[in-house]
Amino acid sequence: MSDLEARIAKLEAESDIRKLKARYLNACDAKDVEAIRACFTEDAEIEFPPLGSFDLDGLMGIFTQMAATTPIVDVHHGHNGEIEIDGDNATGHWNLGFATYDPREKSFRMLASFYEDRYRNTAEGWRICYTKSTPRTIVDGTLANETPTAKWAIES
Repeated sequence: MSDLEARIAKLEAESDIRKLKARYLNACDAKDVEAIRACFTEDAEIEFPPLGSFDLDGLMGIFTQMAATTPIVDVHHGHNGEIEIDGDNATGHWNLGFATYDPREKSFRMLASFYEDRYRNTAEGWRICYTKSTPRTIVDGTLANETPTAKWAIES
């Protein structure tokens, strides 16, 4: 492979990983459990403090319980992605802006966190094989009263 071909292959891999992360975040917002599952390798490791650490089935279970079967509306915004390619493996660091609204209680949460990801190129394309989301700030609030209220839940 020529230098030019290698550079193009690296750029294509980075583009595919950016699309994968977007597909994952959009699937979370759409509450599409099967589309979320398709973003991961079967042996994926997931760490979402303070919820816990999960394998892929565990993630699907907690997501189904907390989001997919509820009227909660989520919005995930991944940005500032830094991706490093190393052959068929890669790492990524992302900022996440997240907002959620529960119409049952008229409550909301705004969260900022860092994602630390590892990716593997599989027969089906790039997949997430490890992800950790570390919260930086969380603001909880309610719109139930005449005056909206909010409080810092954590601050780093």
